Amino acid sequence: MENNTIQLEVDTLLMKKMSFIGTMQKIFGVLSIIGGVVTCFGIITAIIGIPYLLAGIKLFKSGSSFTYASYTNDSKFMKDAILNLASFWMYTLVMIIITVVFYIIALIALFAIAGSSQYYY
Repeated sequence: MENNTIQLEVDTLLMKKMSFIGTMQKIFGVLSIIGGVVTCFGIITAIIGIPYLLAGIKLFKSGSSFTYASYTNDSKFMKDAILNLASFWMYTLVMIIITVVFYIIALIALFAIAGSSQYYY
């Protein structure tokens, strides 16, 4: 596999923005972790909660790597930040797909129940 290199000129403004992105990702990562844990309280909802929890962990790790990269100018941290961010989006996509499938199943069940019910006045 060929090793490609991307060079990036880091100035003070970029360092501040990377630090801000890292901080925001850590905050939203913690909120996602909390939301994932709360969602895992139910047996069926855990199917949605687990990807939500894993996505939060990946987002938090990405934020930490962005913050470290902004302070150290180490490309290893930038690589980790991007890899964890990509994993976050993968888990988020899985969570969205599972949620849409659950909504479709719930609507079908609702229409089936409503269609089979007879109302007497």
